[in-house]
Amino acid sequence: MRSLLLCFLLAACGDNHNAKDDAPPPADAARDAAIDSGPDPRGPATFMLAGGANALLWDSATSTLYLTDNNADALLTWTGATTGVQQVGTFPAATAGISLGDLVKRADGTILTTSFGFGTQGTLFAMAPDLTSAALTGMTANRRRIGLGQDAAGTLYEAYFVGGGGGTPTGGVATVALNGTAATETEIAGATTGAGFKKLVGLVATANAVFVSDQTDKKIYKIAVPGFAVTTVATVATADLLAIMPNGDLLTGGATDVQRVTQTGTVTTIMTGFEQVRGLAYDPALRRLFVIEHSTTVGVPDKLHVRPLDN
Repeated sequence: MRSLLLCFLLAACGDNHNAKDDAPPPADAARDAAIDSGPDPRGPATFMLAGGANALLWDSATSTLYLTDNNADALLTWTGATTGVQQVGTFPAATAGISLGDLVKRADGTILTTSFGFGTQGTLFAMAPDLTSAALTGMTANRRRIGLGQDAAGTLYEAYFVGGGGGTPTGGVATVALNGTAATETEIAGATTGAGFKKLVGLVATANAVFVSDQTDKKIYKIAVPGFAVTTVATVATADLLAIMPNGDLLTGGATDVQRVTQTGTVTTIMTGFEQVRGLAYDPALRRLFVIEHSTTVGVPDKLHVRPLDN
């Protein structure tokens, strides 16, 4: 595997995490000392990426962070500062353009990611444990997918929108049933149910709800499971990809800040100073947050940040 890590910077200040991170409870002091002195510190730390990146997936079972390279159409991993970012394999070629979204790891080890498709080639890509990859068949090609998630039982959900490009997009949420590399989509909320979604970009799923973020309306929505009733959780300053904390709080970005949203609708800015926040993922064992900072400047790489964050 070739390393894509260009450099590693330790931040001296300005991480803007919660004040309680600076004074952990006495019971956690010994554990924190071991964490911070080990090969995978809680941060703050920053890694420069060679390509563009969007979503993040933290796999607690293997202590591995998954991400993608939108320049090389590749799946990447990060397991710590000493190993850096490594390329795992490549996805199928996408002639309409490369833009990969959320990541999900299935029970058999297959990694799924959304291929945006730019209105003509939208689908999901699958990478098997043997690193062979395929574009799933049977999916509606004009759906622009970014959000993807699964609950603990393995039920797979996608968020998508159609239209845009100067007009008002129409969004939806569907379940995705897989049979090998064939997929069947069933909308649970969207145009067929009068949900009123527009540009849905982020999605996380739990046993009793699916949460999605609408970038146009700047709202976080909850879709109840079962029944699929839609309610508004909160209005946010910006909305992008979603992550969920162990206590159920939601995280999103989109601009310079990371926003934390409780399921009762309280919105708090917990980190700031980024150029543009994209993907987020949380490691509950080391209590650290991973953040993709997207660069809007040509020639300036995206960044992977590691920041301490208590639940």
